[in-house]
Amino acid sequence: MEWTAGAHMGLMAVWWIIILAAIVALAWFVLGGRRRGPGAPDAEQQLTRRYAAGEIDRGTYQRMLEDLRR
Repeated sequence: MEWTAGAHMGLMAVWWIIILAAIVALAWFVLGGRRRGPGAPDAEQQLTRRYAAGEIDRGTYQRMLEDLRR
């Protein structure tokens, strides 16, 4: 009788671990897309800033902008 009680406790522990892992995975998935924060510039804004600062030339800017918009 003790073996089955221990097995049931072990299964209950496994289920709790699975439930907690699912909650953590869901939170990571939902919050993962919000890493940048509300005031962070998007990729096109960063590219435009780099072009305006003279870090990249016009051809590179246009190729990279085209790639971003695909």
